[in-house]
Amino acid sequence: MIGILLKKQTAEVWRGYFYDAKENKARSRFSTAMRFVLFALLMIGLLGGIFTALALFLCQPFADAGMGWMYFVVMGMVAILLGAFGSIFNGYAGLYLAKDNDLLFSMPVPLNSILAARLLNVYLLGLMYAAIVCAPALIVYWVTVPCGVSVVCAGLLWTFLVSAIVLVLSCALGWVVARISLKLKDKGLVAAIAAILLLAAYWVFCSQIYAAINDLAINAALYGAQVQESAAVLYNFGRAAEGDWFSLLIMTAVVGAVFAVVWLVLSRTFLHTATASGAQDKATYREKTIRQKSPAHALLKKELQRFTSSVNYMLNCGLGTVLLPLFGVLLLWKGEEYVELFGEIFAGMPGTASILLCAVACMLVVMNDAASPSVSLEGRNLWLVRSLPVSTWQILQSKLHLQIVLTAPPLFFCSLCAILVLRVSLVESLLVLLVPQLFMLLLAHLGLTLGLLWPNLKWTDETAPVKRSMAVILTIIAGWVCGFAFAVIWLWQGWHIGAVLYLVIAAVLAILACLGIRLWLMSGGCKRFEAL
Repeated sequence: MIGILLKKQTAEVWRGYFYDAKENKARSRFSTAMRFVLFALLMIGLLGGIFTALALFLCQPFADAGMGWMYFVVMGMVAILLGAFGSIFNGYAGLYLAKDNDLLFSMPVPLNSILAARLLNVYLLGLMYAAIVCAPALIVYWVTVPCGVSVVCAGLLWTFLVSAIVLVLSCALGWVVARISLKLKDKGLVAAIAAILLLAAYWVFCSQIYAAINDLAINAALYGAQVQESAAVLYNFGRAAEGDWFSLLIMTAVVGAVFAVVWLVLSRTFLHTATASGAQDKATYREKTIRQKSPAHALLKKELQRFTSSVNYMLNCGLGTVLLPLFGVLLLWKGEEYVELFGEIFAGMPGTASILLCAVACMLVVMNDAASPSVSLEGRNLWLVRSLPVSTWQILQSKLHLQIVLTAPPLFFCSLCAILVLRVSLVESLLVLLVPQLFMLLLAHLGLTLGLLWPNLKWTDETAPVKRSMAVILTIIAGWVCGFAFAVIWLWQGWHIGAVLYLVIAAVLAILACLGIRLWLMSGGCKRFEAL
């Protein structure tokens, strides 16, 4: 039974790669292969390359000092952090918020089988993230230090041990978030706040990791002696990857005992937590006057309610709303130093600071792509919005307005902070304000267009349209490519025409592209939405 349930969940995760819901048929082999190639390039090529470089930087110094175990402690902690960051909210959503909960609970399926299948799904996701770090760490070590078959086998088992730790963290923290959410009327709020705090901690960690690693490599012997004396668990964790089977056995027993506790708690609270409706106020009648709202206002309110009611939607498609103001504050704090640095590095290219700050703002705008999955998120309830006495174009406009409302105010604040730091002419300042806003409008129209071209209305887990859909992936890639090209073209030849004219050309191109996409949305886009 567990195998059947796990197969069902795995099929749902990868369904979009094999099946075209719009055409109601299997994708071609070429289309499926290209999707997997793109996924492999992002996960293995990009992330794997980054962690391979880190492993190459750390392995030789630690191996020469005879402290390979410390190398595995560092890489293991990075793997656990990445795995927990990638799967913690999948633990919350995948265990408790699955759309097929009611259906499965009504069937003669043992509750423990459902829970076990859900945990295996979370485990496999955590294993995927952890392996991106563990695999290059092990391969670099095996190449650097001559190893036998026993060490290789121990290293492979160590990878599964790391993924088990990720599973424990994901389940434990997901359970805490779920229990807290039961006390609140807005379940999405606590999860969103927790995610933002986690992202902040991750950003602080990344900002300090380079200096910490350098210090660790220089003082490896000192820190190694301290770890052996005061943190035996970490020492055995590192020794397990080096081929010490006794340490591997100890760590397996520790992690197994902790997971047993987690399983006991989850098995006793899973049904209650998954079916609980959360805190609710007692309904009381209060007479009040309701003002009539315009169709545009009512549709926008509907989209905002949909956005704020979904943790996954907020975290995956609205992160820029948080990052843009933070970047603005960072500019007010450290911006003058960066502007002076740009002035020294690009002394012969006046205006480079303005262009680069605009490019960074545009890259952060990409983190807000709420319009891309908005059509797919209608799901099987698409007929509800289609039955409203409004035009199709008004429906599509509300999805555009959602992204604009979420992005325009924080983007304006970010650009205003950049202007205060840059201290450039009035015309250049206005263009620094205008160009990112035009880029935001272009990205919103492009995202909605891609959402109409690649809709997924038959999902059971909302992470499918907001995280794994082709529309979202292409929107993010297109946005980053445009932002990167904006900076590269300036550094290549664009600086010859000056910052003001360069920004004017960029603004005109964005307006023309946006108008072209908007005309298609008003005609072909409306017809495509009506045909869904």
